[in-house]
Amino acid sequence: MPPWGGVFHPAVPNVYPIQGRSNPGPELSRNGELMPVGEDQASGVTALPLRGEALAFTMALTPAEYLSQDTCAGRAIHSRLQEVRLLPEDQHFFNAYPDVLHWIALVSEDTPDTAIVLPIWMRLAQCSPRIDLRIWRDTDDLSLLAPLVDDLDLTEDLADVELPLLLLFDEEWQYQDRWGPHPQAAEPYLEAWLERHPEYETLAEDESAEAQDAYGHLLDCLTWEMRVWYNSGLNHACVAEIRSLLESWQSTAEEEGEDGTAEDPSG
Repeated sequence: MPPWGGVFHPAVPNVYPIQGRSNPGPELSRNGELMPVGEDQASGVTALPLRGEALAFTMALTPAEYLSQDTCAGRAIHSRLQEVRLLPEDQHFFNAYPDVLHWIALVSEDTPDTAIVLPIWMRLAQCSPRIDLRIWRDTDDLSLLAPLVDDLDLTEDLADVELPLLLLFDEEWQYQDRWGPHPQAAEPYLEAWLERHPEYETLAEDESAEAQDAYGHLLDCLTWEMRVWYNSGLNHACVAEIRSLLESWQSTAEEEGEDGTAEDPSG
């Protein structure tokens, strides 16, 4: 059984899982749009095609699928996941959060931030029955995802985009905001580390075998130090920033609701 005590369940029942061994996956309708395979299709009743937003979500990996990869990245995330513990008050907040949210983690497996921060997002999604998390990698075909995010260009070179990013969508698949690649409190730690290792950026751009070996060693050292930083307090800083973002949405919704009630003459 996975370390979180079970699989991550979709928050919305009509979100269909990606194609797998036990799931034949969507099929093409007559007009070429993808349709979910199910009882309606088998019985001859026309099934509605999946919306582009839902398709971008269902074609991404679930946390369980990501962790099942027998790769260095998958094993690192699995190990790091064991270190992430949430405060009781944070567990309560995310468990009680009233709105359905769709989260997409856009990650690069070449950056230490992914190994450190992605497990925190997984823990938060695990806490909430209304948050569904899926994962896209920067090496995937992002053509389905790109049209959904209006403040990032995911169709061109991603080198200018700092990953990982958590892309947040509401129940209606409307893009709301993004968070990442790390909490603000991590900046002083990273700046101090880079000052101690000025060769880091030079080695990153040097494609020689010797330089890449040295760069890989530095990445391992940075990842290890980051685990110490986060386990000493930055885990909670990360959770606090995401929680603050959701709390601000709640406050805005409540204010809009109160304004609407006040203006309603029948009220």
